[in-house]
Amino acid sequence: MRVSGLVVAGCAALLALTEPASAVWKGYISHPLGFAFQSPVEMTPGTAAYRGTVAGQHRAMVWSATEDNIEYQVMVVDLNAQANQSAALLGEAEYMFQDGKKLLDDHVDRVETHYGRNLTIDLPNNGGRRLADFYFVNGRLISLQATILPANGDYENPDVVRFVDSIAFALEAAVDDATELTLPK
Repeated sequence: MRVSGLVVAGCAALLALTEPASAVWKGYISHPLGFAFQSPVEMTPGTAAYRGTVAGQHRAMVWSATEDNIEYQVMVVDLNAQANQSAALLGEAEYMFQDGKKLLDDHVDRVETHYGRNLTIDLPNNGGRRLADFYFVNGRLISLQATILPANGDYENPDVVRFVDSIAFALEAAVDDATELTLPK
């Protein structure tokens, strides 16, 4: 009995030591922007230009990080002045994401009372695979995207799905120790 207990304890300790580093996830929340998400890596704030035929040109807030040849990105574009075109703006963002790429999956997503789209594409020239969720909430286009680069090659990696699907708009759904997102300057 005692020996088998030690074997079980030893196996449990060995499994704990071999658990991947990506198992530690960090929660993020933005009270001003009204959403939360989780990431396996520390996110860095920045900005980018967002352009669309319907949307026009806008400044996008972006939080991004790369780990194990997987790029994680959260993008928020304030389109409040055009909120009455929300369906067209959301459709345009989805179209620009998949245009010229091999579309593998496209389905409607729902988080709480908000509907969005989930898309998976293969990038041209064996550039990897990208998953994304798109939502238009409170006048903002919000997208979580994860790109598995060819150097990683694990196109079934569950971390990318967990990241993209971690978005929450009911802020009480955020993890208790969520860090407030630093807004880009």
